[in-house]
Parts: sequence; C-alpha cells; structure tokens
Amino acid sequence: MGSAEQAVVKEYLVQELTAMGLEPQVDEETVTMAPDPPHSVWTGTVSNVIARVEGTGPDADQAVLLAAHYDSVPTAAGAGDNGAGVVSVLAAMRTLASGPPPRHDVVAAFVDGEEHEMLGALALVESATWMTDVRVAVNTEGVGNAGRVTPALTSPDNGWALTQYLDAVPSPVVYTAFGAPLNATGQGADLGRYQEVVPAGLELVIVGGLPAYHAGTDTPAGMHEGTLAEYGTTVVRLAQQLAETDLDSVQSANLVAFTVINGVTVAYRSTWSLPLAIAALVAVAGAIGVAWQRRRVRLRRVVLSWLGLGLAGLVGSLAATGLWLAARLIDPRLSDALNGGVYDRTAYVLAAVAAGATGMLLVIWPLRRRCGALEMVAGALVGWSLVALLLAVVLPDAAYAATWPLLAATVGFVVLAARERSPRVTLATVTLAALPTVLLISPLVTLYFMLAARFELMLPVATPLPMLWVGLALTMVLPLLLMARPRVGWRPAAAVGALAVALAAVGVVASAASSGPRPDLLVYHADADAGTARWVAIPAEPDAYTGQVIHSEWTSTQFEASPFHEAGVTSSGSTVPAPTIPTEQLNLPQVTIISDVTTLEARDVSVEVTPPAGAYALTMDAGSGAGIRGIAVNGQDVPEAVSGAPASVRVVAFSPAGSIPVAVSVPAGADVELAIGCYTLGLEGSPATDLQPRPPTLTTGVHEVTDSILITTVTRLPDNGTGQR
Repeated sequence: MGSAEQAVVKEYLVQELTAMGLEPQVDEETVTMAPDPPHSVWTGTVSNVIARVEGTGPDADQAVLLAAHYDSVPTAAGAGDNGAGVVSVLAAMRTLASGPPPRHDVVAAFVDGEEHEMLGALALVESATWMTDVRVAVNTEGVGNAGRVTPALTSPDNGWALTQYLDAVPSPVVYTAFGAPLNATGQGADLGRYQEVVPAGLELVIVGGLPAYHAGTDTPAGMHEGTLAEYGTTVVRLAQQLAETDLDSVQSANLVAFTVINGVTVAYRSTWSLPLAIAALVAVAGAIGVAWQRRRVRLRRVVLSWLGLGLAGLVGSLAATGLWLAARLIDPRLSDALNGGVYDRTAYVLAAVAAGATGMLLVIWPLRRRCGALEMVAGALVGWSLVALLLAVVLPDAAYAATWPLLAATVGFVVLAARERSPRVTLATVTLAALPTVLLISPLVTLYFMLAARFELMLPVATPLPMLWVGLALTMVLPLLLMARPRVGWRPAAAVGALAVALAAVGVVASAASSGPRPDLLVYHADADAGTARWVAIPAEPDAYTGQVIHSEWTSTQFEASPFHEAGVTSSGSTVPAPTIPTEQLNLPQVTIISDVTTLEARDVSVEVTPPAGAYALTMDAGSGAGIRGIAVNGQDVPEAVSGAPASVRVVAFSPAGSIPVAVSVPAGADVELAIGCYTLGLEGSPATDLQPRPPTLTTGVHEVTDSILITTVTRLPDNGTGQR
C-alpha cells in the first residue's frame, strides 16, 4: 500500500479499463477506524480504481459489484493474494464491455488497503454514494497460489447468491461446512465491509498453495495456471449471469451445499438440516432398537461404546496436538506457517492425523475387549446422531457433514445387524457405509488445516480445529473396520504410532533440506533521542543474509518488528550496534502542537504528526499514566479505542499523505507522551551500502514486513499548570 510498485499497478488498471472503452476513476480517501486489537486506531489514504459498464435494461440502476483488492503485504508480490482476483475481474469487465450491453450496471472496484484492515472497502462503504445501488457483490480473494476456487464468506440469507454461483459455474466447488464458521466469526475479507450496505454477496477464494500466502514466493511464476484459468472462468461466467438476472429479490434462506466429487454438488435449503438430523436420530434409535430386540447388541455395551469412542476422540485430538507442539519445538518455523515459515507441511499434517489415530486406537483396544464390533458401531451411531443434532441447531450449514455419513452408516448397521454375513459381504458393506464419511470429511480436514494455520497467528495452537473433523471421522470409520476385522490388539496402535513418528521425522528432514526460500528480516533501528542505532535480525539465528551485519557479537532481543500488530507484540531476534546517521540526515517525523488546553476536568492536547516523505507506516503511542480518556484522528472521534481509559493508545497510519491531526484528552494535570515509530520499506538510506543481495534460498516473510528502516522518537508534553499554551 502506497509503494511505488502499487502505483504502477494502479496506472496499469486505469490503462486497461480505458482500453476497454470505459471511464475509470481513481478515488482517494483518508479513512480512520478502530480495528480488532483494543486501544488502537488505524488510518490511511487509499486509492480505489472504479469503472462501470452501463446497463440498458429498465432496472439498469440495480448494480452488480465485482471487487478485488490490488494491494499486497510488503513481503509478497501478491500473485495469488490478490493478483489472480484482479485479472479475473478485469477479464469479466473486458467480456461485458465487448459484448451486447448488459441488463444491469456492472461496477468493478479495484480497492486499496485490504491488507490494512480493509481500509479501501471501508472508504467505499462510507463515501461512495453509488454503493446504495449495488444489489449483489462478488469479491475475490486468495489464500495461496494453487488449488480450487470456492465461495468462503457469504452474506446472510445466502440462498439466492449460492444458487446463482451453482447455476453459472460449470464445475462448482463449495463446502458450506467450511464457510459456516467463517460467516459466524466474521473471518473474511472485503465482503465483510460490503455486506454492511449490499444485500447479497459471495467471496470467492483460492484455498490451495498455502505456503505462498503472504510470502515471497507469491509471484506470477509461482501461480498455478489451472487455478488462474478456473478463477477467470468462474468470475466471467458469474458476472455474465448476474448482469442479466432479476435483482429485485436477492435474498433467500441459506443453502447447504457440498461437492461430493468433482462435478457432483448437492444443495438444499438450510432449514432441512434440523429435520434431517432428527430423522437420522430416529433411524439410529430404530436400528439399534431392532438389533437389541434380536439380541444382536446389548444396550449397556452400546452406551459404554458411545462413551468410550467419545473419550477416544478426545485422546486422539490431544495426541495430535501434542505431536504438533513437539514438532514446533523441533522446527519453530511451524508456528509461522502462513508467512513462509515452512513450505511443505504435508508430512507434519499427516503425522498429526496419524498421532490422533494412535491415541484413538489405544482407547479402542481395551474397549473392544468389553464390547462387540456391532455394539461399537452402534455406539458410534449414537455419538454421531448427537453431533449431527448439535450442528443442525448451532451451524445448520455444516450439519450435512455429520448427517449424511450417519445415515449411510445406519443403513450399513442395519444390513450387518440383520444376520451374519460372509467376510466378503461384510467388507463390501462396511466400505460402502464408511465411504460417505471419507468423501465428505476429507475436504473439510484439508480446509480446516488451512484455517488452523491462519488461526495460529492469533492462538498458541489451533491444531484441534481440524482434528475435530479427523476425530469425528475416525470414530465412525474405525468401528466399521472392526466389523471386517473383529480382532484388534496393541499392534495397530503401535504401527500407526510408528507411522506418526516417521512422518514427523520426514517433515523435519524435508524442512531442513527444502530448497524453498527461508524467511528473514533485517531492520535498521535508529533511536533519534538517544542518538544510537542498531541492526535487528529476525529470526534470532543469523543466516547468509542477516549474518553480514549480525555477526558473532550479536545478542538476543525481543523486537516489535511490525506496525500490523498491537503495541507490545514482539518477535525473537538478534541485534548488534550499527553505525549512526547524523540527526540532521535522519528523516524524522515532525510533531507540531496545535493547542494544549486544560480545564477543571480535562487536558486536551491537539497535535499534527507529519511523517517524512516515503514513509510506509507511522505508529504513535499516545500515553498517560492517568489514562487516555478520548482520542480523535483526522477529526474523527474513536471512542472504542479508549474504552476503560487505557494507559496508552496506538495510532497506526499506513500510506500517510500529509500531516495527521491527532487530539488526545487526559485528566486535568496529567502528562502526555507521544512515542512515534516511522517505517520506511527497504534499507536505502541506511549504512548498509555494501550489503550483498539475498541468495535465492532466502526471502523476506516475517510477520508481513520486509526489510526496513525504523526511526523512533518520543515527544513529552508535561503539564505546566498554566491552563493553555
């Protein structure tokens, strides 16, 4: 955002849209908001590129929005996130502009600042009057550079929007069990902003090639061509359909939709989820009841199996999490997977699944001695029926992942409980009964491991998230397999446990020998007040690049490397003293006091903070021992940031244009301190004139920040008791 490279992209977009015969406009806005981290305010000047294909129908003013953010994090060229989305929207606009005029207006919005709390989308929602004409929005995103394209976030009452997607795309891929928790927690991108004013919408996302996400490898050369082709085709066809569709009523009850195999997708109203779950519960109760009457099972053992399998699922999740934590101790880069930490996590993921299976088998082994195989299947059916019912109530869009495998397994149970079967028939029955579990749960495990990697940036460990699906699947599949192989001892658990250890070892070796670029970060930090400077490298151990300045005399440090995070979030690094730059040559931010007024109740300080030319970001921590009672940035009060009168509030300005007015209110008689950090991307202007470039095995990719110069300074404003100055 605000870089010279982004300006080139902006000019390219304007040229391409003009060549289509359109009249693109660049809207510049300064927006201010309170992000999720408490006690902070974010602001930035964004440049959104807008173009419109005029509709000719009687309802042409009912518009369709095609959106893509064209900024990237500083560490990545942004091919998958979100260059693929940008060119897909360009392709759709080119198609519409070159064909017969559409029925509706179609607006393309190439927005800025998505990687910075979606500032560009916020500017549209707050300032673009034409947004009130938009009836449906299609937003494009990327989490990686390969894989399929699928709707992730959807607007509320998504039935109409998902139906349009399913009708328009020749081979749709959709899993509402993946989107349901994202919708429930708001873990999306720009669509979350648009749906504040737009009644219907979809967010299409690339969900593969995870290691390239926000990493130096997210380049055009690394982009999977098949994924790019699918993305373009999907957006073009969806845009063509929406441009001609009746947009009077764009909301209907949520859909449950899931792709079984490529080319086969099932969809039905979400309101069916609870009746289906109840029907499955009744079917399970009836099947077990008939088996009990025929003395094929004993109810006490069925209950024991249900409880035992529940314990097995818990033990399996704990075992998988334990292995993941152990792997992270051996290879700490696993904890930063989304920023280029480890370029192939497959072995680690499989090891976690195998560890979960080992934990479950260790519980099933003694359980099998007390319960028959058929009774264990019955116990699994009881547990699954309760899970299906719970999901139908809490997350009805995800309930299918439990309900349909449960119904298939119940049919298999009825066949097996009717009478003794030959081994061949038994094997065929359990295979068919377990197949829906594998088909419907497997893609969710993959998608939820991706979510877990994302959540690990915020949580100490998120491995239990996908392991909930793994554990659920195994509680059904393992008892069914026992029907084909009734005897089970310690050997299966030992074999799978050995497999888990072997896979973890493969992960360690593959990670150590990988030719994928390793991430690092080098910062020149100048303390303008102390007149000192230092080099800081992350991670702590110097490599072939950072070792040029971080030599054998380095010491460990904790360093706040990124303006993206709330104040106090640090990373482990190494540091050595660096040559200082004379103060007059430093590009220092300037603080101008506009007013300082004290009344009986409060002291109100107004300043203007002017970043130096070329600054990427500026942070200002406004602090007072008496607590910050109020703050306004760019003339906008942000009461959320001062809830509880915190001792400090952080103001973050990205791509700052000109001076930033900041007004701070504290109790009367209180001192105020303004601690400012100014980030300039790259090391040009630092003493690193003879620094050799990175070798191909290294890339920037630590916490979304590239090499930079950081200048820090503190302005203290003690209260002098005069009341005004």
